[in-house]
Amino acid sequence: MALYKRPNSKYWWMKFVFDGELIQKSTKVANKRDAATVESAYRTQLALGKIGIKPKEKAPTFREAVQDFLKWLAIKHSGAKGTFYRYEFSCKALEKYFGTVRVDRITAKDVENFLVWRCNQTSRKTKEKITRETVNRDLTALKMIFRRLFDANVLLENSTRKIKQLKANARSFHVISKEEQIRYLLAAAQPLRDVATLMLETGLRCGEVYNLQKQDVSIEKGFLKVAKGKTKSSIRQIHLTDTAINILEKRFGFFRNEFLFPLNDIDGNPPVTTLNVLHREVIKKLKFDFRLYDCRHTFATRAIESGVDLVVLASLLGHSNLQMVTRYAHPSETLKTEAIKKMSLAKAV
Repeated sequence: MALYKRPNSKYWWMKFVFDGELIQKSTKVANKRDAATVESAYRTQLALGKIGIKPKEKAPTFREAVQDFLKWLAIKHSGAKGTFYRYEFSCKALEKYFGTVRVDRITAKDVENFLVWRCNQTSRKTKEKITRETVNRDLTALKMIFRRLFDANVLLENSTRKIKQLKANARSFHVISKEEQIRYLLAAAQPLRDVATLMLETGLRCGEVYNLQKQDVSIEKGFLKVAKGKTKSSIRQIHLTDTAINILEKRFGFFRNEFLFPLNDIDGNPPVTTLNVLHREVIKKLKFDFRLYDCRHTFATRAIESGVDLVVLASLLGHSNLQMVTRYAHPSETLKTEAIKKMSLAKAV
C-alpha cells in the first residue's frame, strides 16, 4: 500500500502498479485511515473489472431514481396515459417520503415505515384515509423502481423484494338504481352525462370512453372497438344499444377532429383524462354516494339480472376470467329472492 501526500495538498494520494499499469491518483480524503479504505476499494474495483464482474454503479438519490423511472415509463406506456398517470401519482407520494435519501441506504424497515405513514395519510379529494388499494399501488411503483436499480447493478440488494402488499379492504360497490340514474344524468353537465350513459349502456371503463376516436366506432354496423387496453382481453368489440348510438351520432356531428371526448368538450383538444371533479360535484349536490366507475358495475349487474351468460359478460367487460366478473356483478335482493323461489318450486315438482 503506497499512500503519500504531495506538497501543498491536504489530500492523500495512492500509487501502485496493477496489471503492469501505474496507478497514481488522489484519494480526495485528508484522513490517512480513510485514504487506505479508498485505495482498498479502488483496487477491488480494478480486480472485479479484470475478471469480468461489473462494479456496482454509484447509487442515485431516490428523487433522481424516480425521474429516471418516469422517463422509462413514459416510453413503455406511451399508448396508455392512464397507466402512466397512475404511477406518476404514486411516485409523488414516494418522493415526498424518501426525498433525497440515496437508494442504497433505503432498507426494508424504511419501506415498512413508509407503508405505515402512507396508510395514515388523508386524501385531499375525499378528506378520508387513503385506501389500502392506493397504498398497494404505491408499493408496486416502489418495487418497480428498485427492481430496475437492482437489474442495472446499482443496488446489490433489493430491499423491497420481500415486502408484501397489504390486505386490501373489501370494496364497496354501488349498483345505481333507475331513479338515481335519471336524477344523476339530469344534473350532470357534458361530457360527464354522455360518458356515464355510455358506461351504463356498454360497460366500458372510464378511460376506454375518454379515448374513443371516430375510427373506433361504426355507427352503420352498430358497434365500437376498444383498440387499446390494460390486457389483451380489454381489446374487444362491443355492440351498441340505440341510446349509445344516439350519443355517438351527436358527437360525430359536433366534433370534426378524431377524439369524441376532447378535454373540456372543446374540439381539437386531446382526450379528457378524468371527470372525477365534475362527478363529485354532482353527487354532492344530489347527496348520492357512488363513484363514476360504479356505472360499469351497474351495467354488469343489470346484464346478469337480464340473463346474460357470465362468459359473454366477461367478454363484454374485457376480462380474461370469470373470477374477475364476479367482482363487478352484484345481483339485487329481488333477484336473489326470485332465485330461491325458483329453487323451491323445482323441489316441489
